Amino acid sequence: MRGNPWIFAGRLWLGLAYAFMFLPLVVLVLFSFQKNRFPGFPLQGWTLQWYDKLFSDGTLLNALGNTMIVSPAAATIATAIAFFAAYAFNRFAFRGKTAFLALVTLPILIPPLILGVGFLGLLARIHLSGTLFAVFLTHVVLITAPALAIIQLRLSQMPVSLEEAAWDLGATEWQTVKKVVLPFALPGIFGAWLLAFTFSFDEFIIAWFVSGFQPTLPVAIYSVLVAAIDPSLNAIGTIVFGISCLVLIGLELVLLPLLLGKSENQS
Repeated sequence: MRGNPWIFAGRLWLGLAYAFMFLPLVVLVLFSFQKNRFPGFPLQGWTLQWYDKLFSDGTLLNALGNTMIVSPAAATIATAIAFFAAYAFNRFAFRGKTAFLALVTLPILIPPLILGVGFLGLLARIHLSGTLFAVFLTHVVLITAPALAIIQLRLSQMPVSLEEAAWDLGATEWQTVKKVVLPFALPGIFGAWLLAFTFSFDEFIIAWFVSGFQPTLPVAIYSVLVAAIDPSLNAIGTIVFGISCLVLIGLELVLLPLLLGKSENQS
């Protein structure tokens, strides 16, 4: 029996889509070990000199360190704000609810260039411009909205009867949130944190305005590219890609099953 041509076509397109996404990463890794300063095929010898330059210079590694300080912290604070805001929006009726929701989601609708100029002026007035704390604050403002959307979607699937049952058993409002709402929302919180972290890690425009002499990795990469072609960029890209793969594998094997198990037990 011949196979279904539609299934074959679907698999072909899926394979092409994966190739389109991952082939540039394979090329990035290969070029990070290429001896020639100017990347191209065929590859001309293998070397570790670009990794040696990366670690001896330290500019990009320092920028990566700044990013790894700002992004997890900003994602954590933004996700916490998003959780309590989403819970309030889903469970309570209060005056100005629509306006407050619009205010929270407004930063993601404004062009980053406009936000960057505005943040630069504000932070300069309060003497915070050019610091990592400035990048942290601006990223929290920017990434709270997408985190809120994910958590609010998860909480909208939660039956009110679960909270009512907890109240009938004598639980306080805070105990209900801690023992019922939070475990149910954990998968959404986890996804929101990952998305917020990714947004913060990749964000360039606003960080370029407010980071000053404390650049994040995207800002440092841009500064290097403006000066010249530097193969050490391939090396830092390979390191970041490797760390990302290890983190995702660890989350897949350990944390994600734990979160999903808690959520299923709660529901």
